[in-house]
Amino acid sequence: MNLPRTRIRFVVPGATVIAAVALAACGSSGSSVSAGQAASTTSTSVASTTTSTTAPSATTTPTTAVPANLQQVSYQGLVFEVPKAWPVYPLASDPTRCVRYDMNAVYLGQQGPTPKCPANPIGHTDTVQVAPINSQTQSLTTPATQPTTLNGLAVKVDPNATSNGAYTIVFPSLQLVAVVTISTPATDQQIVASFQHA
Repeated sequence: MNLPRTRIRFVVPGATVIAAVALAACGSSGSSVSAGQAASTTSTSVASTTTSTTAPSATTTPTTAVPANLQQVSYQGLVFEVPKAWPVYPLASDPTRCVRYDMNAVYLGQQGPTPKCPANPIGHTDTVQVAPINSQTQSLTTPATQPTTLNGLAVKVDPNATSNGAYTIVFPSLQLVAVVTISTPATDQQIVASFQHA
């Protein structure tokens, strides 16, 4: 079912940015990737940090529910949309995968204890990591102090996202934390606006 195009308002310190996001209904639990979805939207303040964690595997399946340039990612009860060209890495099945912030990608779960990371990564770009909240990822949630609502979900966000370089969103009911690093604001805001319960 297709939902109407909705305007999302992000309130960031000192500036208000409006992003239009195409939304559609659908959803699943577990970790999967498909071309399509997102649902209703609400006003929200969003913010920052970096991330890690563990997850099931991801798969890609085309659907007609979302724009052709997007894919839908589902992880432990949370769904969101990212550019179709971005690879999706389920870290639980790839324990040496390095969570990198110098290449567009989606990381599901927590980075393993011995990641193969480049010695000198160059640059900083848009990425997404969604991880379960546990003793190893608890520190990622620290910047998210501001309670708000995102697509009907009670969340906490980092009120200083732009200065911290990432939107950090805690989903208490799902026990998940999401970190969206900021490089291309319009892309990052669209990703944040698409987060919803599966």
